Amino acid sequence: MLDLNKDVKFIKGVGPARAKLLNTLGIFTLEDLITYFPRDYEDRGKPRSIAELEDGEEALIEAICTSKIMEKRIRKNMVIYKLSVRDETGICQITWFNQKYLKNRFSVGQTYKFYGKVKKRIRIY
Repeated sequence: MLDLNKDVKFIKGVGPARAKLLNTLGIFTLEDLITYFPRDYEDRGKPRSIAELEDGEEALIEAICTSKIMEKRIRKNMVIYKLSVRDETGICQITWFNQKYLKNRFSVGQTYKFYGKVKKRIRIY
């Protein structure tokens, strides 16, 4: 049976240096370690629809690629890649900076999941 009051320095793989780092986080026992939760948590489990997205939030969407990725060089060391996607509730544009490996990664008509920060812009035609 495990002793939850066991000092972290006696846990396999935790040496004196690691124990000192854990102590600075307020983790002194095995119980402290297994009940320690990160300061921030990203929920990437449930995709949301494009229509539900709020400005400034981080969210996961599942959408169909509607165009090839567009590349725009804005200065010597800065390239912007944009991809248009849609789901049954709306359309949006996904933007990456300096991610050249994405150039040939997406196929029109395929469904992908995207996670990132939402920035709403209203277009007036």
